This record gives sequence, C-alpha cells and structure tokens, in this order.
Amino acid sequence: MSKKLKTILTILIVIIISITIYLKFIKKPSIEIPKITLNGKNIITINQGQNYKEPGYKATDSKDGNLTDKVKINGKVLTNKIGTYELIYTVKNSKGETAKAHRFIKVTKNKTPTYKDEYDNIDNQTRGWWSNNKLDGKRPSGGADVNELKKYNAFFMGPDEKVLYLTFDEGGLETYVKEIVDVLNQNNVKATFFLCRKFIEENKELIKKMAETGHTIANHTSHHLNMPSLATRENFDKYLKEITEVEQTYYEITGKNMEKIYRDPRGEWSYRDLQIMKDLGYKSYFYSADYLDYKEDVTKEKALNELTKRVHNGAIYLMHPKNKGNYLALDTFIKNMKKQGYTFDLVKNIK
Repeated sequence: MSKKLKTILTILIVIIISITIYLKFIKKPSIEIPKITLNGKNIITINQGQNYKEPGYKATDSKDGNLTDKVKINGKVLTNKIGTYELIYTVKNSKGETAKAHRFIKVTKNKTPTYKDEYDNIDNQTRGWWSNNKLDGKRPSGGADVNELKKYNAFFMGPDEKVLYLTFDEGGLETYVKEIVDVLNQNNVKATFFLCRKFIEENKELIKKMAETGHTIANHTSHHLNMPSLATRENFDKYLKEITEVEQTYYEITGKNMEKIYRDPRGEWSYRDLQIMKDLGYKSYFYSADYLDYKEDVTKEKALNELTKRVHNGAIYLMHPKNKGNYLALDTFIKNMKKQGYTFDLVKNIK
C-alpha cells in the first residue's frame, strides 16, 4: 500500500470516528415537550387582604395541541399573610413529558392611608370646574391656574402641541361605551374612560377588551359622590372606600392594578381633595373642551359642530358616552382632526 493511500485511509478513519463521537455524545436528539406560557407577570405584588386574581396561562404541545385544561397548579397564596408565595404550573403530554412554569406572588403590608393633620390647613371649599373656551382656537384658561394645579399632580390641558386627548365620563349604565371603543379602535386612537365601580362590575368583558387594546380605565369613584364633602377627618374612611372599591373591582376582573388616573365626579373638587388624591399616588385630570353633551337629544351634526369649534392645542375633551350624538360624530371628528395634523394621546402621558 502506497504512502499516499495510507494517508487517505487514515483521514477517512479520523472523519468516521469524529462523526460517530458527534452523533453519540454531542448531537442530542430534539425532544418535543409541552410548553406553558403564563399571562401577565411572573412576579405579582398585591396588598395584604387583597384578593389574588389568576391572570391565566396556556399550555401547548406540538402533537397533543392545546393542553391548557390539563395544567395543574400547586401552591397557595395566603392573601392575609405577608410573604412571597410560589405557584407551580405543571402539564404532561401523552408521551409523559412534563413542562413546568413558576409564578411568585408577593403579599405586602397594606399601608392604609390616614388623615393627615396638614389637610385641615388646605382649602376644602367645593368648586365647580369650568373652561372659558372662546371657540377661537386659542388655549383657554380654566377653573384654576395651570401651575397651581401641577403642585397637586392635576391637569386640565396638555402641552401647546397639536395633540388632543379624548376622555369619557360614565353617565350611567346605559351608554354607548362599546360602540365608542369600536370607533376608537378602528381609527387606532386611544382614550381615557373615567368609570364608576358598578359600570366596571357589570361590563367585565368590555373592560377586559378596553384594557387589552390600550385604553385607560380611570377611577371616577364608586358612587359618583361629592368628594370634598368626604375629604374630612370624620369621613375619611368613606373617602378612601370610594377610591379603593373601584380599584379592587378592576383588579378582580383584569388581574391587573388600576392605573392611578382620576377625575372628580360632577366636576366638583377642592384643593384638599386634590392633595389627598396626590398622596394616594393619583394624577387628577380636568378638561379644557366640553359642551352640554349630557342632553340626550344632541344630534350627530350638533355634536360634530360643538367638538370641532372647541379644538385647540393640548385640548382635553370631556364627553359623555350616554350621548348618541357623540358616538355618531366621533369617527368623522377623529378623521377631520387627523387631516388637520392633530394626533391623539392618553391624558396619563401629560406631564
């Protein structure tokens, strides 16, 4: 055998041995196992005493398909006891292959706010909000000075830019909220809805849809009361209940904490009221463009005219979804404003 042939044979043997080692020890056959995907966050924080709402999960397998109904959850959350709790999600496919996922629930001390002595020194006179929109395209003044309101994390108008903010105040259970949301989504516009507890509670699927599509569900109190009248030492527990009941209901439906966005019912407010909401972590939003839209006989043409002639940079629009005219005019109004170079945003982005 020639030297050249021996060399070739040696190289071939080395290659064969290398391939054998690779196949046996390095390249492991892929094992298709089921997969569990958790909705929401893997670490969730709730207050002591707050109900835990499971955000949900999904289990799939390449061969068995959807295995969600076969998922088993081990672990327990003691919502009345401070600590961190682990939930283990397990699923097994038809081959006996198992997948696991983990979620941690942190139960933290519920720091119940107390009435501060300093509140007694803050003006608690009930004021009614107003805006002197002169229908000339200029930015109006309102029920309080812009800079004074900022001290309380309160706003009634956005920056002097071609941006509009659509907000809707619940006017009762019989409203066009669903139809309005459809119009907004079709136009890729997000809006802020100030809602009371009962509306949220009785429209669970709609609330979920609104949250999932990027709209802000904001706090408008539980019973739509005059909040300055409750902003006293004697009534402080009632004041807090008006806020926390809405938060709790929203959490039970969505599994998520409500954003700290607020509007006083009836446009009735006080500086003490604003300070309390600030201390609760909220930002309060009034409005700079509104009209008597709560009259149910307002037509589409009337609504479109009223909305259009009040436009100005940074306008926060107040509308009531109970009014069919607002709903019917909304699509045209949005399209017209976009043609004029305006964009739309959520009030929570105002700083």
